[in-house]
Amino acid sequence: MANIGKNLPLKFLPVLAVLGLFAGAPGALAHDAADSEPASASAHEGGADSGEEFETKHLFGFTEGTDVGEVGGRELEFETFANIGKRGGGRYDALEQEINYEAAPTSRFGYEATLHGVSQQIGNVPGLNNLSQTTFSGVSFNPKYILLTRGVDAPFGLAVSLQPEYDRIDPVTGAHADNFVLGSRVYLDAELIERKLYAAANLIFSPEVDNETFYGVSQYALFGATAALTWRLMPAFAVGGEVEFYQAYNSLGFSQTIGSATYLGPTMHWQISPKVFAAAAWSAQIAGQPCNSSPAALALYNQSDISRQRGRLTVGVEF
Repeated sequence: MANIGKNLPLKFLPVLAVLGLFAGAPGALAHDAADSEPASASAHEGGADSGEEFETKHLFGFTEGTDVGEVGGRELEFETFANIGKRGGGRYDALEQEINYEAAPTSRFGYEATLHGVSQQIGNVPGLNNLSQTTFSGVSFNPKYILLTRGVDAPFGLAVSLQPEYDRIDPVTGAHADNFVLGSRVYLDAELIERKLYAAANLIFSPEVDNETFYGVSQYALFGATAALTWRLMPAFAVGGEVEFYQAYNSLGFSQTIGSATYLGPTMHWQISPKVFAAAAWSAQIAGQPCNSSPAALALYNQSDISRQRGRLTVGVEF
């Protein structure tokens, strides 16, 4: 734990920088509550010829915004997550496909119910068994609550979520399993230049208990801190970039460090129509390593959520 404390300030610099932007955002960016509706209430109203607000949830790539959608609205989202490459050579290609049903009963509360599927091609990766499969993998439920509505309660938005998930196939190793995950996330976002420049930061903690066919019973946790900026090039199109830091643990808390990774990459958001959007992000690992150079440490590192490259593609349809 001493090593974690020593490195923590440098690892959090990207997130602290964005939080500093939030704190210093001009008061003019906080829209008058008497003249403005909540940002979540205008979600997905920005079509190709509109200057309306974007919904920020998928505006930043792997980093997510605070919005939950329009009150009473419903949406189907099709998300593909790609993880490519592991340390030590071999082939590692893993795709996780999610189908999300999303709804927002109130302006501050929304939820997702999700079905998960995986497709994995693994060969000669240290610490992983060779396999090739495509199958249904699990289910999850993600309630999200907005504590501060951006532009109404404060110049920035603040939200929290807690996502229980069950996996019958481990999305990293591909092993048949009974995996229970309890993911939690804190969201911050702000509109730094009105309808032009947006910022966001997330804090993530996901403990899980795994019972896998190949690897037995284990405990695992992932901590993450991410930050992103997005520029609205056109009324319906935005591009940006984000930095992500993750640290994995061979326990349910912050002990027995497996290793860490830092990612950097571009993001894109396209509001195709008032009710249809597409978003994409790609990140490459630019730093990080297992906790030591032993074969056992490399095996645990490859069994964690950390890969060499990561991608995310989302298409959403409101109905």
